[in-house]
Amino acid sequence: MPDDTAMSLRSRLRRPLPALLVVSALALAARLLWLGARVAHQDEGRLADWIFWYMQTGAWEYRAIIHAGFLPHVVPYVFQAFGMSDFTMRLLPAVVGGLLPLAAYLYRDYLDDDEVVAFGLVLAATPALLYYTRFLRYDPFVVASMMTALGCWLHARASGKARYLYAGTFVFALAFTMKENALLYPVAWLGALALVVDRHLLVARLRGEGVARRLWALVASTARGLRPWLGHLAASLVLFAVVVVLLYAPIPEVYGMFSSPDAFVSVLDSATLGSWDKFVDTWTGAHMSEHSTVSFLRRFGTILASTATVTLAFATVGFVRERYGSGESRDLVEFCFYWGAASILGYAIIMDVMGGWAAVHVVAPLAIPAAAGLAWVYRVGSNARRSGDRVAFGVAAALLLLASATVGGTAAYTSYTHSQDPSNPLVQYAQPAGEMKPTLHDIRDISAEHDGIDVMFYGDEFYTPGEFDEQSSLSAANGTYAAWFERLPLPWYFDRYGTRVASTTRSEQLAEYDPPVVITLEKNEAAVRATIDASEYDVRHYQGYQSGRPLVFFVRK
Repeated sequence: MPDDTAMSLRSRLRRPLPALLVVSALALAARLLWLGARVAHQDEGRLADWIFWYMQTGAWEYRAIIHAGFLPHVVPYVFQAFGMSDFTMRLLPAVVGGLLPLAAYLYRDYLDDDEVVAFGLVLAATPALLYYTRFLRYDPFVVASMMTALGCWLHARASGKARYLYAGTFVFALAFTMKENALLYPVAWLGALALVVDRHLLVARLRGEGVARRLWALVASTARGLRPWLGHLAASLVLFAVVVVLLYAPIPEVYGMFSSPDAFVSVLDSATLGSWDKFVDTWTGAHMSEHSTVSFLRRFGTILASTATVTLAFATVGFVRERYGSGESRDLVEFCFYWGAASILGYAIIMDVMGGWAAVHVVAPLAIPAAAGLAWVYRVGSNARRSGDRVAFGVAAALLLLASATVGGTAAYTSYTHSQDPSNPLVQYAQPAGEMKPTLHDIRDISAEHDGIDVMFYGDEFYTPGEFDEQSSLSAANGTYAAWFERLPLPWYFDRYGTRVASTTRSEQLAEYDPPVVITLEKNEAAVRATIDASEYDVRHYQGYQSGRPLVFFVRK
């Protein structure tokens, strides 16, 4: 009996879920480590400060330039529970990224156990996913939602349990309330599915079965499979619509949408057609990039090759073995390879600015063929060890060790030791370079002790009229603030510090108000030095962008 118990325990431990729980715990720890150390990227500061003002005013409406409403609705709960800081700003993406390996368990009906665990490992350790789940951006949320949705739907199909259909539809709908590139996922899925169907038709032709007959069989079997689900599919469409409308509806108007028919129609129109019009105006108008696709593809390829080397290599191994091996090719592995490969070209075409965050939309689907490749190498090594084939075992072990070292070294470099360094390929140009945190902490202390203007911005780029009379604010009801965008990410820090901020283009006002902190561009440094007594200040230089737009902080000693 004890032997039976021990064998049962070993069997349970070989199952993927316990291993995935360990992987997820390690992934979460890796994401929480030094989470608040890096100074906010300009996009992080923009979104976090907008959420701050949403909390102050209680008013929100869709603005395509900062994407959809999921984070402004959810992050305030994190801030209320744990306070506002760079750590708590990134806490939600870190938790989502840490839990993402558990989504691999949803694919257990279509992958072997060792492949499920390898899938979780790739989601946990791929450097691009690690870096951008330590970053306040919508992209990792979209990835997590879409990978979870697809897994839920696949498990619903395999198990016949409708609750997984609804769960998948819910997270799929959430993806559309995060970032507009969620629209690209169904397009990529349809393209990948077409290639999988094409392979089935090619095989049928080679076997002499008849292409038309095989196509009709695929259509007929799909229709038969969907027939029992029609009621649930209709209800899922309603669920999708409700989630999207609620998270796009303007606040506070949504609270009164059932007060009258007119109010209901107005909120519904704002959440649907109104949001669509804003999306089209923003992303097909002034903000639409006219970049060279070839140039972006080259740069994007460099980012992927240098930060997702192992994922790309093993995804290719997994796909080639699946596609051209002796066994029956699995649709899921091929489907995800086509999806990930197509995303490389797709994002090079549609991106308005080049950013490493687009890599997460490529490496996540490629994680499945990569898992198939990793598991195959592991099996080769394991079988070689049992059979005494030292050469095969040595080669397999060396490949796995090299892969682990490559991923670990790249992840450590990109996420920890050089997380805001220009040499890091994942660092986008709007990331302030250098260690600005001590200066920001000094400004926080000055703001707590000083009365009057704490920080004076000097220069045309930073100037906002009327700040001497009234502290400027940012809310959904206000117009655009060009200077607010130019100051990013600093408003995120100053607003939560309670820093009294003003701006000027006139040097005499620097002398008149005698602020303890002056911030300007490097080109204006001489003008500021000529006006104030620079000997009373520590003068500190930081790059406002990754490797450009130098800022000068004059901080009174």
